[in-house]
Amino acid sequence: MRVLLVEDDTSLATALKELLEQEGYRVRLALDGKRGLDLALSEEFDLILLDYFLPSMDGREFLKRLRSEGSKVPVIALTVVSDIKNKVDFFHIGADDYITKPFHFEELLARIRAVLRRYAGLESAEVDLGGVRINLTQKKVFVGQEEVSLTLGEYLILEYLTLNRGRFVSREELLEKALKNYEAESNTVEVLIHRLRKKIGRDIIKTQKGLGYRIL
Repeated sequence: MRVLLVEDDTSLATALKELLEQEGYRVRLALDGKRGLDLALSEEFDLILLDYFLPSMDGREFLKRLRSEGSKVPVIALTVVSDIKNKVDFFHIGADDYITKPFHFEELLARIRAVLRRYAGLESAEVDLGGVRINLTQKKVFVGQEEVSLTLGEYLILEYLTLNRGRFVSREELLEKALKNYEAESNTVEVLIHRLRKKIGRDIIKTQKGLGYRIL
């Protein structure tokens, strides 16, 4: 998952970037609103973490311009302002969630996962894939009642296909988005898919030549 972090506090931005990358996210950092908007409109992201008070363009103006360009990428606002009027205003102009500084990193992670689930049309943290259950919060996978041990690469692919359930995902997209911080080689996706099928069953992940992989 690609995340755009727009935050002008260098120490906080650096710490958040490192922590998110440890969780498997690929993070692009912008230290001011104008640079952030340029990135948001020129590159593809799965989520934007947006500070409210920014140099060159504040978070409110950033979000208004982003939505006016037709972008539907989910946005979580980060701000020290906690009054309800400010929160409601941010939601009205297109924010998907709002978290007040200071916050615990675990809370931010939980909100990120919840927003991504909603964006993917998933109502629960636990998804039933037809005999296989994946808990996106605990990052656990079960076949029947038995938990299955997956490697990091196997889990990242299964999670990404689950969040994009119903559409074909190409090998290139899996390498770029699911395995961005994973040391991948040319045949990594094929190897990981093969291992996943041995562990969770061959029928869960479908393959279509020229299109890629899909979970129904």
